[in-house]
Amino acid sequence: MNYSRVYALLLMSVFLTSCGGQNQTNVPKDNIKSETKDIGPNIMVRNIKKGTNGSILIAGPNNASFGDVFRYDGKSFTNLTSKIGQHRFQDVLEDRRGNSWFASTDSGVYYYNGKSIQHFTTTEGLAHNQVMSVYEDKAGIIWFGTGGGISRYDGKSFQNFTSPNAPLFYKEGHWNNEINTIIEDKTGKLWVGTRGDAFVYDGKKFTTLTHKGEPFLGVWGIMQDRKGNIWLSGYNGFKGGRRPGGLYRYDGSTFTKVSERGAYAIIEDKKGNIWTTGPVNPANLTVQALSRYDAKSLYSKEPIVTEIMSGKAFYGISEANDGSIWFGDANGVYRYDGKTITDFYNKEGQKKYIIDTKQSVIIWKGSMLLGAWEGSKFLGDGTSTGDVDLSKGELLIENRHLVGGAVEVDMNTIENFVDQRSLNQLPPFFDVKKFPVSTFAITKVETGNDGNTKVPNDGSIRVNEGNIKVTGNLTMEGITKAVTFPAKMQFKDGMDGTVEMNGMLIIDRTEWGIDYGSEKHFFKSGDAILDEVKLFMKIVAKK
Repeated sequence: MNYSRVYALLLMSVFLTSCGGQNQTNVPKDNIKSETKDIGPNIMVRNIKKGTNGSILIAGPNNASFGDVFRYDGKSFTNLTSKIGQHRFQDVLEDRRGNSWFASTDSGVYYYNGKSIQHFTTTEGLAHNQVMSVYEDKAGIIWFGTGGGISRYDGKSFQNFTSPNAPLFYKEGHWNNEINTIIEDKTGKLWVGTRGDAFVYDGKKFTTLTHKGEPFLGVWGIMQDRKGNIWLSGYNGFKGGRRPGGLYRYDGSTFTKVSERGAYAIIEDKKGNIWTTGPVNPANLTVQALSRYDAKSLYSKEPIVTEIMSGKAFYGISEANDGSIWFGDANGVYRYDGKTITDFYNKEGQKKYIIDTKQSVIIWKGSMLLGAWEGSKFLGDGTSTGDVDLSKGELLIENRHLVGGAVEVDMNTIENFVDQRSLNQLPPFFDVKKFPVSTFAITKVETGNDGNTKVPNDGSIRVNEGNIKVTGNLTMEGITKAVTFPAKMQFKDGMDGTVEMNGMLIIDRTEWGIDYGSEKHFFKSGDAILDEVKLFMKIVAKK
């Protein structure tokens, strides 16, 4: 093996399982209908598990930075982690006792027994606070795949495996310690996928999984079928400057490559079909699909693969008690019953969000042109701030993007500018009797980076500071001017219930006829007030 190229290969070791999979243009597709229900998580779904009483558990980031865990009981979604706070929840488990485990990539693990919540971090003995997976074995032991190795929890204490196996491929770094997934087979062995080598743990030692002398790398999906075969997906080998990837089956002695397609997650349904989510094209990881491998053709040279749905990113997958397949992508969660794909977040059409005037606020900030001095001591620039209330408004959202809206501001609530150097309140800037309301109407919204939204390799569209530019018409004192300002918008609860937009607008007040003490008349008026006024806004709106 040529280890000199390892650093170049690190760039190829991305979050998803494999770049394997040829671009199969002739893959059959079911005759599928679609429907939407505007009630579900709306951004990222990482993992889907079965809960009690036929419920479905869904974990993953659901807004700009953080995430939640939801339960679907057949009628509605419940946010299980709303009271814990904002964290990047990656996986969920409901153990045999009915207790819930919530794994996060930024804050360890949370345990809920129906009455109280326990928080496990490195302080309590967890190997690492980045937890990618949680699994319960046949004995009721809870296993955690972390960013610093494997943690075993017996209900009382942790046992950690921080150096589970010597790396065969990535000699530098700690890739084998970054655990993606853990499952137990019928013999009690643990199969572990990592960002480095995949391996098996028999309770005494770790054995690296190899095929043709090469380890499996970057394994996310591992599953054992009812016949006892192990299915996994990852890179294997190094040929011509790239590592071949795909879906493999292990019968206890030999690995067989079933497909060039990779898999983030793998399950077997009640009929014996194999289902995967993940990339289909080795040249582009954002070309992904939900795929079904026909049970009757699994052992043929070319198994029949049906592409149920394709898109940029597909992740968690699970079969419900009724036989329907639940799967997630970068845009939410879906259910496929063999005929219809139900999208539990309606991404089409504009949605009106009504502004919550009690939670929303606009803060203004102004200051004097020149600062005040006492000898060599600077007393300040007379900066004053105050707020003004919103009376009503709405935001229009389409496909998780702000596309329009309008607000009305009650000018009777604005606080007058105060000269902080003398604490004297200056004459009012606004004629509130004649113009009691100011308005702002959105006319255009652009993404950041000169209008180009950067889409990461995992298919998500991350919302960052200054991600959007909002343009609209601002009307004050009977004068309307076009303005543009940067803003950040995020879905607070991930279920299309609350949107928060934060922005900052800088205006020249004199353009609206507000010229008292203007710096433009500095020589006439003596001390002057800056024409520039900053307006900080927090807009909270609910559907």
